[in-house]
Amino acid sequence: MQTFPTLSTKRLVLSQPTVADAEDVILQMNSTSEISENTLTLPFPYKKENADFWFQMAEFSFQKNEAFIFGIREKENLKLIGAVGLHIDNSNNKAEVGYWLGKPFWNKGYVSEALQKVLKFGFEELNLNKIYASHFLHNPASGKVLEKCGFVFEAVLQQEILKNGKFYDLFRYCILKSNY
Repeated sequence: MQTFPTLSTKRLVLSQPTVADAEDVILQMNSTSEISENTLTLPFPYKKENADFWFQMAEFSFQKNEAFIFGIREKENLKLIGAVGLHIDNSNNKAEVGYWLGKPFWNKGYVSEALQKVLKFGFEELNLNKIYASHFLHNPASGKVLEKCGFVFEAVLQQEILKNGKFYDLFRYCILKSNY
């Protein structure tokens, strides 16, 4: 794929994040420390250099056909309020999906809406066989989003992640193309 796709839902536009989004990304990432606490790698506080690295990684990963990182934007103003990404494992025809959303936008169904559109893209456009996701046990809301979108519980990955000097278990969910 030569050009990054833009996806649209009833309330959202999912498009490539750019350096022009830096202020919005930093604002949303710093809206609460819970985003960092509930994601595998995002720091808190989130600084401009973190955003710059993220934009570069997103562009480089797309160019290498290794990831599609979509900025989540409300249709009414197109400001970036979160992100959802597919990290592709081409040799196994699968992808890991991850997402985050600024706290002012929680509990509005935005992540579910964005994730459903990204699943459609992954299965229908990229022809993936499997899409999977993980979440920390202390973040059951993420599991509810995954289940709402058709994912099924797959496993508990014991002491899978070392974060801030502590090992954490992860819940792993997946959805197969045949079940989509």
